[in-house]
Amino acid sequence: MMMSVPSGSLTATLPLRVTGKIIDVVSKVSVDATRPLPLACALYAVENAEGMWLCAYYGANRSVFDYLPQKGQEIDEAQLGIAFRHKQFIPKDQYQPARWEDFKKEYFMASSGHGE
Repeated sequence: MMMSVPSGSLTATLPLRVTGKIIDVVSKVSVDATRPLPLACALYAVENAEGMWLCAYYGANRSVFDYLPQKGQEIDEAQLGIAFRHKQFIPKDQYQPARWEDFKKEYFMASSGHGE
């Protein structure tokens, strides 16, 4: 798992896990002839009082696909049952919508998978 923090942030104030309300989701299930199972990708923008979490989930477990968190849902990463492969925390005063757009461009998998 990769976690990044904007430069200049104090790690002592960094939240340890993703909590908050999902305000946007982008997801896709890809089927590839070179893989035995379909691969799901779900990107999340999660807002809480401290700021915004941008998270990426990738998985091939079909039993999870129907239960992935949805837009509007309050989540706590410790109780989700899935693990985010990448996550970035952005303090509220540093968040710009362009950060979410950049995150989606970087982490949303292409139809042939995401190198996973």
